[in-house]
Amino acid sequence: MSQKPYTAGPKTNFEMRESRVLRTIREGKVAKVLKLNLSDAKVAEIFAIAQPDAIWLCMEHTSTSFEAIENQIRAAKIHDVDSIVRVARGSYSDYVRPLEMDATGLIVPHVVSLSDATDVRNMTKFAPVGKRAVDGGNTDAMFTRVGFLDYLKTANKERFVCYQIEDPEAMDDLDAIAELEGVDALFFGPGDFSVALGIPGEINSPQINKMRKRVADVARKNGKIAATVSGPDTVKEYADLGYNMLSVGADVIALTQYADKMLAAFDEV
Repeated sequence: MSQKPYTAGPKTNFEMRESRVLRTIREGKVAKVLKLNLSDAKVAEIFAIAQPDAIWLCMEHTSTSFEAIENQIRAAKIHDVDSIVRVARGSYSDYVRPLEMDATGLIVPHVVSLSDATDVRNMTKFAPVGKRAVDGGNTDAMFTRVGFLDYLKTANKERFVCYQIEDPEAMDDLDAIAELEGVDALFFGPGDFSVALGIPGEINSPQINKMRKRVADVARKNGKIAATVSGPDTVKEYADLGYNMLSVGADVIALTQYADKMLAAFDEV
């Protein structure tokens, strides 16, 4: 921005909210995540009351608006729960807007190369790590109440970006991506990976299991978060592989199973 940010006006002794996910991981524990496809803030709050470390909100595969995401982030924060937004691939604004709405993390889908990862890093981290555009007048900086230099420092430390590894070509640069300063997490996506390998849906095949293990190994070797999707029956298995952030369950799965179970009561009528 051309003008000097908030050199006068509100007191600047406020602090950004710290990340619950990062706090959990720094304590050596596995961060728990629940995924939402629905855009209602009440659904976000229902999940947040259950006390995961984060809820995963999606703008890649849903019609959810920025306004709806903002309300879901607020609903989660009431209960000290992080929000991780899977963004649509686009301009830098598509990445920084959720962060400025105080999303604690991003998931950037289909990162396929070191060059791609570098571009994402530059758009999502402030200097000197990246080249993120700065405003400071939004929710994450408490509408200019967080001191400018504190804002830059804390945003780089307490906000994280997951680089979704879900394409075979990404494996060629996996080590280099993990070594890149400012890359916080590698997020293995088995679904799209299975489609790309010509074995759609076989997410526990030997090929996928091999890639799943490699992503975890490379992430942890470089001091980065290892993240992926899981089911209740594979949480321990994936944690033992080294994954320290796991998304387990989703709102649409819960509602679908509930609806089927309730209507099954009529099968004998």
